[in-house]
Parts: sequence; structure tokens; C-alpha cells
Amino acid sequence: MSSFLGHFGLARPPFHRTTPPEAVFRHRGFEEALSRLRFTVELDGICVLLSEPGCGKSLLLGHLADEVSRQGPAVHCFAHSTVGPFSLVNSLARKLGLSPRRSRGETAMGLVQALLEDEHQHLLVLDEAHQLPDRTLEEVRLLTIADFDRKSPFLLLLAGQLILDERLQEPTHHALDQRVTTIARLLPLSLEETRSYLGQRLDAAGLKRKQPLFEDGAEDAIFDASAGVPRRINQIATAAMIVAASRNRRLVSGQDVHDARLDRGRL
Repeated sequence: MSSFLGHFGLARPPFHRTTPPEAVFRHRGFEEALSRLRFTVELDGICVLLSEPGCGKSLLLGHLADEVSRQGPAVHCFAHSTVGPFSLVNSLARKLGLSPRRSRGETAMGLVQALLEDEHQHLLVLDEAHQLPDRTLEEVRLLTIADFDRKSPFLLLLAGQLILDERLQEPTHHALDQRVTTIARLLPLSLEETRSYLGQRLDAAGLKRKQPLFEDGAEDAIFDASAGVPRRINQIATAAMIVAASRNRRLVSGQDVHDARLDRGRL
């Protein structure tokens, strides 16, 4: 690792999957989606965040959760993989120190009542919601009944891939869909945003030299190959840097990007 970083004059890997705060690229789409979710939370509404895989959905959710928790509300995050064999209602009840009752409906009503009586607000975040079974989405609906039309027992955010919007439009979930206040979308980066993203990640990784690390043609090739999806940008940029380093070159070319894709059987 040290030889690779030293070759390009870097202190840290620039495109690692872990993103330090100074490397977060707060592009226009990121800020707009964050603002929509923030305002909907302030209004006690239900938010839906839609995103293609790899566009930074989890990163955005982390920022929102940090903001909300600093303001006082408790944040409860669940994903499809963390609900497990237990129902969402039972899992949330246990997390709040409540004992599940005989049925999901009774547990949901008891949970809602406890939340309404709690002086603190609670934000429930369901990530990867497009993968949740119909039964779990029905439990979400159960948690939105009772006095929800007058006072919100909790703040709700559903996040997932684009198909989540289609699932909410299914007749089975109309009751939940009608309660959605705002839909925010996190889209891939444009070409100019991709160039800025590459530059910010390199700066955050400690790039000292004044000369560019990627040729213009390399940046264009990375954008074309990644379609502006940050996760793909990271993978392709790293692979191209490895190709350039193996050729003892400190400037990544468009050919390096092309050859890196050929190595993986991608044209």
C-alpha cells in the first residue's frame, strides 16, 4: 500500500469505500435531497429517498441521522437484513423497552401509544426498504394509524432503490403511499461533478503535487464507464491508477482506464 501511495504522492487511499468527512462530495443533488428530507422531518411527515445503487444513499442517511440526533430526537435505523426473523414492530418495541403483545396489531397500537406519550421524538429509518416484504410494509402502515393524522408518533423515512416507488404504488400499499409527504431522489453525477468529485477525493487523500493525476481524457473515460455513479467511479479510478502505476506512470490516461476495464472483461 505504501509503495502505491508513494508512487502518486498520496497519504491515504483516495477512493476507499470508507468516506472521511473531508472527502464527502456535497454536490447539488446531494444537498437538495438532504434539504427535502430535513424539511419533511421538521414537518413530522413521511419521507421517501430513492437512489440507484452506489449513489451515496447510506452516506446521505448518515448525515441526516447525525443532524436529527444532535437536535434531540432518537434515531432508530433498520434495514432489510437487520429486521431478521422478528417483525419490525416487535423489533422496534424491544428496542424501546416494550414487551410484544399477542398480535402484531396489538403490539403496534401499544408502541404507537407509548411513542405518543413520550416527550421525545423518534425517527424511524428503514433502509433498503425496496427489499422489505409486504408483511413488513404492512407493519409500517400499522404504525401510521391511530392518532397519526393529528400527531405523529414518530418521524418516518423509507429509503431504497427506484423500485420502492413502484412498490408503494401497488394497491396493497395505497394506505401507506397516501401518507408520504415528500420523495427525494439521489441521482448519478454529471461529467463536471465527476471531475470535481475526483479532485476532492484526491485532495482529501493528501495529494501534494500541483500536476493533475488524471488526464482530461481519463476523467471523461471514467465518467463514461461509471455513468456518474460514485461507487463505480471509485472502482474504475482505483483500477486505472493501478494500471498506470504498474507501467511506472504518474499520470493516469484514458488508455489506462480502458485497459483497466478490459482486465475485468468490460468494454
